[in-house]
Amino acid sequence: MESRSYNFSSGKQRSSQVASTAVVFSREEESAPRTQIIKKECPEEYKAYKACFNEHGDQKCQHLKDEMKACGQIAFRMVNTTPSYAW
Repeated sequence: MESRSYNFSSGKQRSSQVASTAVVFSREEESAPRTQIIKKECPEEYKAYKACFNEHGDQKCQHLKDEMKACGQIAFRMVNTTPSYAW
């Protein structure tokens, strides 16, 4: 019976089924859970950030993004601690 040696063969990475089943959400994507929560709980901050982002890009809107995240922290705590909360 042959065994495969990963140290000396051309195989650089072992395959894993775990890696292929992970679902990755981009944090800035519209359908991401994080974005959905911020839209619901901090609508004014979200609208201000998106308007600035569409006009100037991410570099000039960092202060609005920080305000939006600060507002969202309270909402994220509520989501994590309240079982009946639906976002």
